[in-house]
Amino acid sequence: MKSIDKSFIYQLRLLWAYKDLLRNHFKPVTKWYIKKFRDAQLKAARKLQGKECLDVAFFLSIPGMWKHDALFEAMRKDPHYHPYIVITLYSQYKGFDKDEMQQVLERTRLFVESRGYEYVVPYDDNTGKWLDVKKKYHPDIVFFTAPYKDTLPQNFIYNFKDTLTCYLPYAFTSLTYYRTNYYLIFNNLVGLYFLETPIHKDLAFKYSRNKAANAVVSGYPETEVFLSKENAVDYWKPQPKPKKRVIYAPHHSVDFDNNATFMENGEAILALAEKYADDIQFVFKPHQLLKFKLQQIWGNEKTEEYYRRWESLGNTQLVSDGYVDIFLTSDALIHDCGSFTIEYLFTQNPVMYLCKTEDMSEKFNDFGIKAFNCHYHGHTVDDIDRFLHEVVVGGNDSMKVERQQFYDNYLKPKDGMLPSQKILQIIENTILGSEF
Repeated sequence: MKSIDKSFIYQLRLLWAYKDLLRNHFKPVTKWYIKKFRDAQLKAARKLQGKECLDVAFFLSIPGMWKHDALFEAMRKDPHYHPYIVITLYSQYKGFDKDEMQQVLERTRLFVESRGYEYVVPYDDNTGKWLDVKKKYHPDIVFFTAPYKDTLPQNFIYNFKDTLTCYLPYAFTSLTYYRTNYYLIFNNLVGLYFLETPIHKDLAFKYSRNKAANAVVSGYPETEVFLSKENAVDYWKPQPKPKKRVIYAPHHSVDFDNNATFMENGEAILALAEKYADDIQFVFKPHQLLKFKLQQIWGNEKTEEYYRRWESLGNTQLVSDGYVDIFLTSDALIHDCGSFTIEYLFTQNPVMYLCKTEDMSEKFNDFGIKAFNCHYHGHTVDDIDRFLHEVVVGGNDSMKVERQQFYDNYLKPKDGMLPSQKILQIIENTILGSEF
């Protein structure tokens, strides 16, 4: 009952803050609004014709939502674009711990600085207020890194009707979250909705409110970094002898989602890390929102203690931001995250999906089920222990062929054009008024 009350209060806060009762929840108005918004987006795109350099603002509040390195770099190398990141505060309407929110904001700033990217923090220290990016910086194009109302209203898509807006999903979509992925008002308003595969566009057509009018298949730029291990940074804690490297990556949705398994497995996997201290080193790579959720469920003291334990053991460590480098330098992954179901298969290393229920295969979309079937499935702690003992340490990897076939059939580039290059081409075609 308590969680229901919190959810209801949160929804009321959103309705009040975003003022979208009619345009989002009243079907005749929504249909009209989506069409009007799309027409305005295309008109705004055509006005960019002939402009020598386009200012492109990427909104970011949490490092884990950033899947745009390849695209951002492609824009930096192209004199036609001037990309920069707008660092924004994560949702103030969910009742999260304010100190933790401030720490996430600071981690986001450090994350962006570590990449050497230009950025702005639209906050006025004198007034103590967050500024309107549209009025302050006047970007020509806006890239959103999340479709949710987890930002201040002035940073949401409603405020950018006369600006070309774009969205690249923060996760390679694999689960049957059709409402979240395609039905949300954001997904239907954004000017260009870049999708991973033709299968995903078919899903968008079926489940979106605008019949995928704004959807275009580009591929997923984040996966470009998995095609080569040459530049991967080794962040793993030094060990007295070589050990297998395993990542434990639990999802954050412990408060509402029956797919998340942290409450069942979090303590057990930490115990297994101690058990295999001589043979395996572990990285704890939780979704960045997990800590927020645990603070609400466990309280700050227990949450901090759990995270400290992962940092304190000789063969374990905590990685809060980024995951590409640890993926590329690992030997195996244990997780329950939708996007990782696809992305880790680029490494072709063994991987286990932690299953909350026996019918987990029914939770994946048409593309995701193919990837899920390339995983070892963990229903119990004994399953996890067996995976570590037999597959990781013992090397008895019976699913190696399935992973190789999935990579060759669905992940390996075939047309010679990288996703980031396709996205730039699509943007140019849109500005010129051409079809996708």
